[in-house]
Amino acid sequence: MLKKAFVIIIALCALGSLGGVFLAGLNIYTRSTTPQPEASSESAAPSVTPAPVAQDR
Repeated sequence: MLKKAFVIIIALCALGSLGGVFLAGLNIYTRSTTPQPEASSESAAPSVTPAPVAQDR
């Protein structure tokens, strides 16, 4: 009886691990195939350009 319970617990742990690996792979696949929304002009940082340097003559 104890050996049967031990085998069942090991089987549940193995299936749980495989389920976790499957969900992680599904998450990576979903992220790679879902198009990213383009950033709007409000949320995008404005482009910063350096000020021109005055040259002494």
